[in-house]
Amino acid sequence: MAWERRPAEETPAAEQRTFRDERGRRWTGVVHSGSERRGEEHAEVIFMCDDQPSETRRVARLPIKAAEVDDRWREMGEDEVLEAFRRSRPA
Repeated sequence: MAWERRPAEETPAAEQRTFRDERGRRWTGVVHSGSERRGEEHAEVIFMCDDQPSETRRVARLPIKAAEVDDRWREMGEDEVLEAFRRSRPA
């Protein structure tokens, strides 16, 4: 099996979004290509709690191709980011 490096323009940048959850804690979400099988066909967002670094990180799968997630993540409204957070599971 030969591995190919994907073009740089298709590699998601580490775009960050910061928001507060229902409990008032501040979180930062960072997108990247999917880590599961066929990871290029979807993207994931990792959420880290800024107020409580010991809080378990969370991960949510986004139904967006990895090559397109940067622009979509930047354009998402606050409500869409919170919805992704609510769907997340412990990482």
